Formats: sequence, structure tokens, C-alpha cells
Amino acid sequence: MKSVKVLAAILGGILIFSCALHSEEREKFSGKILKKNGGWCWFQDERALVIKDKVIFTSVKIPQGDVDVSSWDMKGGTISTYTLAKNFNADDHAAAALLELTDGKVLAAWSSHGNSPIKENNGVLFYAKTTNKSDIQEWEQTKAYPSKGCYNNLFMLSEENNRIYDFSRSYGFNPNWYYSDDGGDTFKYGGRFLYWKFDPADPKKTPYDGNRPYVKYASDNKSTIHFATTEDHPRGYDNSVYHGYIRGGRMFGSDGKEIAPLSNKMNSAPKPTDFTKVFAGDADNVAWVCDMHLDEDGNPAIVFSVQKNCGKLRHIRNHQGLDLRYFYAKWNGKEWLCNQMAYAGTALYDVECDYTGLCAINPADTSTVYISTNSDPQTNSPLVSATDGKRHYEIFKGKTSDGGKTWTWKAITEDSSVDNLRPIAAYGSKKGQTVLLWLRGTLDTYETYSLDVVGMVDVEE
Repeated sequence: MKSVKVLAAILGGILIFSCALHSEEREKFSGKILKKNGGWCWFQDERALVIKDKVIFTSVKIPQGDVDVSSWDMKGGTISTYTLAKNFNADDHAAAALLELTDGKVLAAWSSHGNSPIKENNGVLFYAKTTNKSDIQEWEQTKAYPSKGCYNNLFMLSEENNRIYDFSRSYGFNPNWYYSDDGGDTFKYGGRFLYWKFDPADPKKTPYDGNRPYVKYASDNKSTIHFATTEDHPRGYDNSVYHGYIRGGRMFGSDGKEIAPLSNKMNSAPKPTDFTKVFAGDADNVAWVCDMHLDEDGNPAIVFSVQKNCGKLRHIRNHQGLDLRYFYAKWNGKEWLCNQMAYAGTALYDVECDYTGLCAINPADTSTVYISTNSDPQTNSPLVSATDGKRHYEIFKGKTSDGGKTWTWKAITEDSSVDNLRPIAAYGSKKGQTVLLWLRGTLDTYETYSLDVVGMVDVEE
């Protein structure tokens, strides 16, 4: 897809540059390599924060397994990295979640994927705060809380006396919640957030592993935390997508109907299917949530992937995901408007046949998204690079003016010699000036990859 490049203007005058590897190559991208060797998963938030002129983001170094936090001074151009945990877990699922606190310090929370060779790293929530405001060079002592968790998601509600919530997958392999009422100095266990245990006779169940909902969260930072969830891992179940929110210790569907109190029990909680269905999945339409943010009115927008036409292959664990697509759903205050947004191309690798390059919503403008795909977003034709003649994942920016029914697309990267994956529109971006991060390189599995973190500021034309 040949289209006009998005203007990248790095705050304070950092120059736009193009990367041409050899004279005959045509590869171009607008951006800056912020960190060599870093990867992240997408079920922990926020992984990137904009605090004044700084972008703070987390990643995992391979093969060391270091959990790193990095800072990019957009005004001065300096970049620095601090290692929160050395040799922790060689797995991109161990990336930390970040939260800016009321005193300007940054709280980080991280957990292993449960597969660290160091036994003491598994089944523990680790957390630490910066010593000074938005300065990652010094941190207070790292603390630990037994949790069996991974995928931390940090949110603070001002109308609950600044209570901090941490949602993570822990007991029962389900989402659980933890909380801190002292500014992140200590955490306590709250309860199970969602309960899911499949029925082996359920016709939507495949022969493979499951029993774990996947959840994305978004908050107004005042009184409400929204969530979008599937029933299970898409490899193990023909997933739909559901939405709800918590407020005042209660859980609600999209329409405001109360479903249940927020559980304070370890072994009981509402099921994903108790909440509002956004998208109805089946064997040939298997969903996985990618991102969610709230618009200016507090209404949620969700982007998710769907593996199409895969029913006849659902009994084969290593089948190729050949037809993945991105969908966009928007709550208008009365109903969910859900539409196919773009072609996502093929899966990153066969064992995880639902892994896409991912898509992200701009938190400052939910009508704008960024996607990674190895197909043209509109036509599904393979993106074959003029640089090396190979198919690669590229980053595109999409905009809608009708609630997601139709989209216009512009290329951020073109004719790449490597893949461009897992975009993040950093939380705290200003409308019209989006801080965009992504991973550039190769990803073989979530434990083996060679990726660099790239950043730019996407300025509206």
C-alpha cells in the first residue's frame, strides 16, 4: 500500500529521519530507535506513559530476561534505561505495568509468566516506586507479595481515596484483583475478578488448554474501571468478546445493569458471559481483545482480532492462522457498534495461531488506531517489501469519522527489511500529538525474539 507518510515531529526539534540500509534498498520509517533489545506482551497496562516531556516505557531483554524501564526525553533527546530485575524471566509476558502516582513518582509492577528458571521469581507480585518524580534512575526498595500472578494492570481511582488496583491473572488461572490504599507502599489481595471454568462438553471448547479469560482494562481515573474480556484463550475456545465495568465496589454491564458485587472471595466471581456481549464468536470467528480506551464522554472503544474460517482446523494445535482481521467496537451510550476494521494478515507463528502484529487505540482520540499487519488493511493483499522481496508486518494509522464503519489508512512504515509489531499509543499522549511506540525486528516466540523499541511523535496534518 503506497500512501502519504504520517508526519513525525519529535517535540523540541528532534529531526525526522529515514533509514536506508543500502543504496539499493527502499526501506523508510519515521522514528527513532529508543532501546536495543526489548519486547512486550499486551495484557499488561500501562506499558508506556507520557509525563510532560518524557516517555517512560517497559520491556524485557532477551535472552537475559531483564525487566527494564526506559525513559525518552523528547525535548532533549536523551534516552536512559534502568533494570528493575536482572535475569528475571526471558519472556515478553514479564513486562512491567506503570502508573503515575499523585506525588509524581512512578509505580512499576511486574511478575513472571510462571516459567522463570529461578523459583523465587514465580508466583510473586513485585513492585517498586521511583525515588523522585518521573525519574527512573533511582528506585525505592523492591517489594514482593505472593500472588501467583502475571499480566499486571495498574489503575488509581481518585474518588476512592486514590486506591490503586492491580488486576492480574493469578489464582485459578483467572483474573484476580489486588489493591493498595497507601500509595503503592503495600498491596493486599482483593478477590477473584472473573471466574471461568469451561465445561468439557461445551461445543465451543477445543481439545487444548484453557480455563483463563484474557482481559483488557481502561479507567476514567476517578470512579470507574472498564474491562473487555474473552471467555478463554482463543486456542482453547471459540471466543466472543464481553464488556463491563466496576464502580463503587459493584460490577455492571454496558447498559448500567448491576451484575454482582466485586468479589472478595478467592474461588467465586461472575463469569465473562454474565456481562454485555460485544461480539459473538464461533468456530470460524474466534476473538481476542487487543486494546481498549475511553472517549471524552467516558464511553469505551475496543479493538480486537478475529481468526476467520478456522473451524475445520480447531483440533490442530499448530495450525496456521492465515486469515486474521481487526475489529473495532464503540459504545454510543445505548448499544455497541461493531465493525470489521482492517485485515490483520497471518499469524506470527503457528503454535500461537491467533497472534497478530496487534492494534492500539489512541487514548487521546479513540477514533484513531494504529495497527501492525502483513496485509494491505483494505484489500488483504500481502505486503511484500521492495527492499528484500519478503513479506513483512508494517505499521498503519487508521481514522474513522463514523464510529468505525469506514476507515482511512496511512502507512507509518513501508518496504521494511524486518517486521514492525505491537504498536502502543502511549497513555498521556495529547490529541493531535500521539506518542507512538512499536517493536522492530523479528519475533519467533514470546521467549525468543530480536526486537528494538522504536518511537515517534505522530502529529496531525
